[in-house]
Amino acid sequence: SPRPMGAIPTPIHRAGLIARNTDAMRALLEILRSIFGRNRELVFELARREVLERYAGAALGSIWAVLTPLLTMGIYVGLFAFVFPVRYGDSSSPWMGAALILSGLVPWITLADCSTRATGLLVGHRALVRQVVFPIEALPAKTVAACLVSQLVGTVVGLGIALVAVGPSPMQLLLPALWITQLALMLGITLLLASLGVWLRDLREIVGFLANIGLYVAPIILLPSLISGLPRPARWVITANPVSHMVWCFHDATVLHEFAHPWSWLVFPVVALAALMAGAVLFNRLKPAMGEAL
Repeated sequence: SPRPMGAIPTPIHRAGLIARNTDAMRALLEILRSIFGRNRELVFELARREVLERYAGAALGSIWAVLTPLLTMGIYVGLFAFVFPVRYGDSSSPWMGAALILSGLVPWITLADCSTRATGLLVGHRALVRQVVFPIEALPAKTVAACLVSQLVGTVVGLGIALVAVGPSPMQLLLPALWITQLALMLGITLLLASLGVWLRDLREIVGFLANIGLYVAPIILLPSLISGLPRPARWVITANPVSHMVWCFHDATVLHEFAHPWSWLVFPVVALAALMAGAVLFNRLKPAMGEAL
């Protein structure tokens, strides 16, 4: 029975909580062993095929996997460095604003792309999902891996501009830790959305809408000078947005070269771990019913 508010936890309640935490950890470890262990070659091959199939029939083929993020980065650099030059702080360099925007834009584009693709992932591979012997968790993993191609290209461009604008810094050595945290967040969200997408077919439109407004509720194209001029409720929305803390961490490590947002370095990994565990638990619980639902 539910425990009254303010009551001291009994050994039974504590045992139940421990059991739930143990089940969540077991589900997470099982999925990670499958993805990074026994099925890692399958995940790599599926991701490679997805990248090739995205641009099948195009004249330039898989070259678009590199060209698309390059063109996107070029548009933003041109807009914010030359057409509408954005200044940050006391810096007079137009590259500073462009570097700051790109440092948050690149991970956001990857996250949004991955989330949108996740909603119809299992529905689009219903034949594989219905196979009893196929490791279904390989499908969310391959989507995450395929989306990382654009981030790799964008990161090279963004980091290059950051080096031009502010130079190198030991803070940039923290970028691999941020990439791993982002990977955990993306995998968790993909597991969640892929699981729910089997039953909620309108989820793709909902996630697509949220991805479209995401640029305006996170500090991606909104630099501090713009955010400070917003109404207080708007600033609260931006601060409460978990994606904002991911962006602020990338700002700190790539461009600002200091822990300008110390709380974000705590919030971002906590949110990523929570999303990963929630995604693993939901995926494992719904996995037996997915084949029949499709």
